[in-house]
Amino acid sequence: MANFDHETIEQHNVVARDIENARRYVALLQGTDSKTYADIAAGCYYGTSALLHEVIELRVLLNRDRWLLVRSRKRANKFLQGNEDAHIEALQVEYPYLQRMIAEILGEKVGIGELVKANASRLDFDKLFDSELDLPIFFPTDADIERARILLDRLKRFDRSKEHGTQ
Repeated sequence: MANFDHETIEQHNVVARDIENARRYVALLQGTDSKTYADIAAGCYYGTSALLHEVIELRVLLNRDRWLLVRSRKRANKFLQGNEDAHIEALQVEYPYLQRMIAEILGEKVGIGELVKANASRLDFDKLFDSELDLPIFFPTDADIERARILLDRLKRFDRSKEHGTQ
């Protein structure tokens, strides 16, 4: 937990068990060699966003099936097909967080639509766009998406130790 964004972790009441469950969940669905697993393991702000997404999604899902994490990958995926709202709820938390961190850490403004298009599947963008949310999501241009990719890459490489003057 040391390398995550502590303020956000506390704000969402994420505890060590949530982190372990998120790791188990990602390992179950994607494997331990997946990009998501590596992002969470890396921590920092981008890793916090990935963790936050999985924790929020998993909390909803575990309320519906407390045995989800011991199911087979096939059964878990079948369960997820009927519970896509949990994924959408997680996107609603993840992308405003990324948007805020890019503004605070990098001093850049970027739209949620650009971030989703740059960082997730087209299906995620469509789900988020079609959901009845209060998030301002617009169809970005290719240039907006490329700029968002660059900003996300910069955020991924941001070293929190430099933020506090330690190394």
